[in-house]
Amino acid sequence: MSYSFTFDLSKLSQPLFKEIAEFSEKGKVHKKMGSTARNLVKKFNVDKITGLPVCDSITVIEDLINANIKNSLHKKHFLETNKRVLFLPHCCRKYMDSRCKADFDSETASYLCRHCSKDCQVHKATLLAKKENYDVYVLPGGSCVKKIFQKNSYEGVVGVACTEEIGLATKILEQFNIATQNIPLIKNGCSGTRFNFETLKDIM
Repeated sequence: MSYSFTFDLSKLSQPLFKEIAEFSEKGKVHKKMGSTARNLVKKFNVDKITGLPVCDSITVIEDLINANIKNSLHKKHFLETNKRVLFLPHCCRKYMDSRCKADFDSETASYLCRHCSKDCQVHKATLLAKKENYDVYVLPGGSCVKKIFQKNSYEGVVGVACTEEIGLATKILEQFNIATQNIPLIKNGCSGTRFNFETLKDIM
């Protein structure tokens, strides 16, 4: 969904994300998702730490759970793939101006990280992905995915994005029968967004 509010879960403890992953692995959890989200918000003080109203905190946690459930459903298929790609949102770059030295490839409508900032999430994720033999595209939006798949034949995709862009990209990838694993942003907005790097490492 598209949020009418901004949020930042990056200050929340890692055990929250581990509990979300563990709950999502159990299967047939949709009926319990609402109560679980409320319990997690209360247990980890999500509303107090983020400053979000309780209802918005629950919405964000529910979306994280839902993304993890979908990952669990597609995990077996994903693990059977060989040629994989990582899609990152360009808003995760440390800088959104000329201080970022990434090159823009007009053919794929994506950025190529030039590793100009060691504490940039795109830099760290790109290094990890290359080590695991992934191709990497840093995208301004989910609509760019179709253009990339018209030029390349990937079997598996790891996508980092807001839930709205994940939904858009997933619809496109389903047309190609591609196995996906998605990582929703834990800090949204148009710049300075963040994702859980530990989740990325676990998936890759």
